[in-house]
Amino acid sequence: MSQAQTNIGPVKATCKTVLQLPQGQTTQSAQQGARRTISAEQRAKLSMAQLAYIANDPRWAEHRRKLAAAQEARRMTLFENEVAAIVAMRKKGRTFDYIAEEIGVCRDVITRELAALGYATERVKSDRRACRGKGHWRSFDPA
Repeated sequence: MSQAQTNIGPVKATCKTVLQLPQGQTTQSAQQGARRTISAEQRAKLSMAQLAYIANDPRWAEHRRKLAAAQEARRMTLFENEVAAIVAMRKKGRTFDYIAEEIGVCRDVITRELAALGYATERVKSDRRACRGKGHWRSFDPA
């Protein structure tokens, strides 16, 4: 439908989502209403089927690896050793893009976590002053 047919004006995208519930309803009861409940017998059957899949299916190892990779990609925080490695790389002048590729964590997560921990996140300025060599060509330099 077009905008004229729906009588809805342009919508601005915002980052904040607010869940509006009817009066007296909690978020937990709203979520329970969205999903059908299953009986204890069905739950037991499902558990037995899942355990049989894990125990007998040769595809389980690959499936487990994919699940672990997805969980790792969804991660939105940094471990202490990663923070230390990032700070060390920043001292060497590495960019956030380079660090994100090295560690495998999103650049936005890195900057957000470092800012929350109180580390500087501004651009690292490269040192443009080159150290002069001590070779014989220095004799041609003006005094």
